[in-house]
Amino acid sequence: MITIWGHENAPNVRKVIWTCEELRLSYERKDIGGPFGGVDSQSYRALNPNGRIPTITHDGFVLWESHAIMRYLVAITEGQALVPAGPQGQARVNQWMDWQLAHLGHAIRALVVLVLKPGDTVPTPAQIDAARMDLLALLAILDTALTGRSWILGEAFTLADIPLAINYNMWKVLAPDHEGFPALEDWYARIMARPAYKPLPARGAARPAG
Repeated sequence: MITIWGHENAPNVRKVIWTCEELRLSYERKDIGGPFGGVDSQSYRALNPNGRIPTITHDGFVLWESHAIMRYLVAITEGQALVPAGPQGQARVNQWMDWQLAHLGHAIRALVVLVLKPGDTVPTPAQIDAARMDLLALLAILDTALTGRSWILGEAFTLADIPLAINYNMWKVLAPDHEGFPALEDWYARIMARPAYKPLPARGAARPAG
């Protein structure tokens, strides 16, 4: 049995849950992290010394880092269709997954921290606008890549669409009325139609300035 450690509203945990659902893998999930705490406990640190989520356990095997987990889940699923068989298709999946981690994920996280989790220091409009413009530049890259395509690699939904969609969903929560990305919007409508996808709840008050 696969056990997913992490609460379902954490973006990186949602990547793993969604992957399991697409692959039709049985799993159980244990609430930990965020409002549930527990990531600093000795027992959890024995699984994941970083004290982050998600972590999975699978028949005695322990793995952390969301994209490593996603790739592992594909690897153990016979007949899976989320990663192409050829090296070039696999490289493209990895390219977009790594781009999400290195670029898009950092940009959306920076904006979320400023808008939803500002802490004791209230961010200035200029700080929010700068973070917003950084993210918009990356979303424009993604919109261009999706132009004329149903999915990020072409006509087939792949593992790479999952982390990209989770970040775009976070942007939709922050700026639900934003326009200007027609290819992204068409793609996201297809994402929304997938039974395994579960979007974050809307937060009407959480909008970036500008």
